[in-house]
Amino acid sequence: MMVISISAMKSSEVSKTFGINQPYAFPKNILQKTSDTKLLLYAGYPDATKDEDLEKNYYELGIDVNPEELVELKTFHEFLSQHIKPNAICDVQCMLLWAEWVRFYRKQTRKIPDLILENEFRDLIINQFNLSVAEDGFRGFIYPGIKYVP
Repeated sequence: MMVISISAMKSSEVSKTFGINQPYAFPKNILQKTSDTKLLLYAGYPDATKDEDLEKNYYELGIDVNPEELVELKTFHEFLSQHIKPNAICDVQCMLLWAEWVRFYRKQTRKIPDLILENEFRDLIINQFNLSVAEDGFRGFIYPGIKYVP
């Protein structure tokens, strides 16, 4: 077995291995701002839509949404904006993020989610952040490219 130390590697190999100086684009629904160094910085999510706007959007798509479902969708949007941040070098376990969503929803509404269950949650996260699920040999399934902020 051959062991190569990091100091013996070329700097370009180290950069590729650890993701240093690699280009990264924020997911589509995230506000960006430029800094003095011409780098795109995370500026937060757009303001949460009002209940009427959210309901109107679903009505235009031909989806009937009852008030309880609307509350759950709004709470999910709040969860995303408060607790999930894009980060090119971080990842988060799928089950941890799911558990935190259930905890957040329960804290807000004193109920367990009815609409956004585990599979729906995974699909929403994958589509919202343009991610794929990866498997870490030690921690199990992870979402690479985002981090959970308590």
